[in-house]
Amino acid sequence: MTNDEILDSYLAHLTIEKSLSRTTVESYASDLKQFLIWLDTNKLNLENTSPENLNDFLNDIAAASEYSPTTVARHFSSLRGFLTYTYRMQFTPFLTDAMLSAPKLIRYLPQCLSEDDITLIFERIEELSLQAQRDKALIELLYSAGLRISEALSLRLQDVDFENDWLTPIGKGNKQRLVPLGASAKQNLLEWINGDRKKLDIKSDCIILNPRGKPLSRMGAWKIIQRFTADLNCKVSPHTFRHSFATHCLTAGMDLRILQELLGHADLTTTQIYTHLQRQFLQEEHKRFHPRTKRD
Repeated sequence: MTNDEILDSYLAHLTIEKSLSRTTVESYASDLKQFLIWLDTNKLNLENTSPENLNDFLNDIAAASEYSPTTVARHFSSLRGFLTYTYRMQFTPFLTDAMLSAPKLIRYLPQCLSEDDITLIFERIEELSLQAQRDKALIELLYSAGLRISEALSLRLQDVDFENDWLTPIGKGNKQRLVPLGASAKQNLLEWINGDRKKLDIKSDCIILNPRGKPLSRMGAWKIIQRFTADLNCKVSPHTFRHSFATHCLTAGMDLRILQELLGHADLTTTQIYTHLQRQFLQEEHKRFHPRTKRD
């Protein structure tokens, strides 16, 4: 088999057997296609690739000035999973786990908005948006429910239980979870569903639609968010609202394992990054209010 045929087989494995989302599979495909291009450039096939070749590839990725440590780590993870598969299918003659060492990452804290920032964003939607009901409903799903952008955009009418105040988004790995629907989010969702949404030529049962009645795209959501956050002193992405949801819940005293369930994290260590944000908040509050450290 050619390198491209082996990659196609692996991507089909991720889609069918692992039930990964289309977005996740596309991310793996993008990383691994770069590896295959590197093999072609160096006139190598997977069958005759050596451990030294793998480390050379990762070093070349790391040397690219535009690549952050997290990007290198993502390439590493994609490559390790792919080569484990090729070994099991007897396309490559060796396991990689003992030969590839994961790159050390610089710890970073996710960007988080303040509660005042969130209030300001909703005010700006009221002032500036031609689709205010829809845009408020979108932000409620991202912030009040802490959904990923893919979950918010794919959420269907049947995924919301307004009577019992629950959302049932489908997350990574096609896994469904329960997320409480707060009063403000419920009100804004109902206003959109029973109001301007009904005026569209609806072609989908997704809740968040574009003006043509089709599901809103990720790029469309990005542009909406950029419009209403342009004046803030930070870069805001759809995921920023999810980070803010997690941080505000934890700061208010929510148990870490409850937060893990709400976010749909398979591993608690993924959720634990927010404990660092909580510590940062506690330090700031201590500096502001304790008489021996209070700032002027």
